[in-house]
Amino acid sequence: MTEITALSERGYYDADLDQEALIEKLQFLVFQSGNGMYGVNILETHEILKPVAVTRLPNVESEVLGVINLRGNIIPVIDILKKFSGDYAEITDSTRIVVCTWQEKNLGLLVDRVVEVASVAEEDIESPEVKGLSNQYLKGVGRSNERIFLIFNLAILFSKQTADTQDEEGLLEA
Repeated sequence: MTEITALSERGYYDADLDQEALIEKLQFLVFQSGNGMYGVNILETHEILKPVAVTRLPNVESEVLGVINLRGNIIPVIDILKKFSGDYAEITDSTRIVVCTWQEKNLGLLVDRVVEVASVAEEDIESPEVKGLSNQYLKGVGRSNERIFLIFNLAILFSKQTADTQDEEGLLEA
């Protein structure tokens, strides 16, 4: 009889869990680039690398640093700071290349530093209200530990960047 009582008590406590624990949260890799804090869905993050040699491509937008060879895969790398503020990032010990994957394509984002993996409830993600950049590249605004970060829309970022580098690769083959 003690076993039955112990099981029912445990079931009672399990049903009494804090409602916040039951809310499904999304996880984002949060990184800093210049004064900006940005995030990408952790499921769209393939790898985080220390900076490696980048092969420059001719006639690409200034934020495209070039391509890297990651275990046989050619991956374009863009400088997030250059893209959004016009200044090139300074390479330091904390600089990283965040390799993101979207629809089986990879893209490297050069960032100043990786800050955290943040868990945010989907209903706590606010839509970006700012015109211009927000409409093009952002899915929303997240909040974690008193930190506000902009969530990238990788679909737009990929479509603009991989099209540019594919055009250049086609020119190189011709």
